[in-house]
Amino acid sequence: MRSPLLASALGTVLLASGLAQPAAAQVRQHERGAEAYRLACAQCHGEQGRGDGPLRNLLNIQATDLTTLRQRSGGEFPFYRVMQIVDGRTEIGAHGTRQMPAWGAVFSLEAWDRLDPFWRETYIRGRIVELVTHIETLQR
Repeated sequence: MRSPLLASALGTVLLASGLAQPAAAQVRQHERGAEAYRLACAQCHGEQGRGDGPLRNLLNIQATDLTTLRQRSGGEFPFYRVMQIVDGRTEIGAHGTRQMPAWGAVFSLEAWDRLDPFWRETYIRGRIVELVTHIETLQR
């Protein structure tokens, strides 16, 4: 049972790190990042990341326009900072606390407790890299 999980986690790490990425693997990584975005972010930030998601009217503050992150960071996409926001190291009030982010348990280490701690961390980091890589593609 551990072997498929190990292979999946290792594959995610290799893909996320840019190693061993044939074209088909890059497509899968992009698709997983786009799907994670649709499930965890688009409700507030919108399909194109402009802060115009269907739940925007229910928010107490306006959702951030994710398409301008590069522009607002001096022309360089703030990849590591966005990763810290997604994984909860940098709290954003609208996302909730580190214990209960707005996107639920998708990117939470506790949600994957069936995995060995090393592979759990590796798997989650890989998923976050895929998501942030997708957000980078939304830049105008």
